[in-house]
Amino acid sequence: MFEPKIIHAISGPRNISTALMYSFAQRPNCVVIDEPFYASFLKKTDLNHPGRQEILNCYPNSSVESIDRIHQFIRSSGNKEIYLKNMAQHMSGVSWEWALNAIHIFWIRHPRKVIRSFSKVFPDLTLSDIGIVEQLKQWKRIQKFPGKKVIVDSDEMLSAPNKTFPIICDAVGLPFYKEMLVWPRGKKEYDGTWWPHWYSNVHNTCSFGESSELGMPLKAKYLNVEIKSMPFYNELYKDRIIFKY
Repeated sequence: MFEPKIIHAISGPRNISTALMYSFAQRPNCVVIDEPFYASFLKKTDLNHPGRQEILNCYPNSSVESIDRIHQFIRSSGNKEIYLKNMAQHMSGVSWEWALNAIHIFWIRHPRKVIRSFSKVFPDLTLSDIGIVEQLKQWKRIQKFPGKKVIVDSDEMLSAPNKTFPIICDAVGLPFYKEMLVWPRGKKEYDGTWWPHWYSNVHNTCSFGESSELGMPLKAKYLNVEIKSMPFYNELYKDRIIFKY
């Protein structure tokens, strides 16, 4: 039976992840799923994220049901590739056996940039909200998985997408398509129901922008989160793709 290739992308919030999903959606014969474990994560944690009730009403409320939805999507899609945009914190405590043979792309970003952006929508964030601890645990966990796997620093990718994306694709055994560098503006049919709270900026784009500056140190409220997160980020960063072009 035909099985499409699963491209499993794992990041934290505010990590260029939506633009990356839009990019992969431009690949010929590739479909995307936006954060398939978000509802089960909210149900489990009882976090009051924007749009919480609508998310719980529209998507599976358990990780088992979420995995079943992915399998159903795989069986019915008829596409050669399926790109899953996942948040690392959503995957905590979830079985990964369904992704045993998947390609894994871990997108990372300096925690200061993540915290500065995420706190504008979710001001009471803690270390567990940005997913960096979970990313490192998950990266270590999949080292025995047979599929190809890479870590990419999103800001380093943004330095020259026309040069870095071919390197990323080659590292995971995928052909590069120049169509990945542009996408239509506006809302997409595959956006999750949470898009009004998170995607307004990316809906105004049609290509990758420049990476943002690291900027001034964070205020005391968030500085401690950054300090705690840096050892996890640094360990992932040392294993990232180093772009040479």
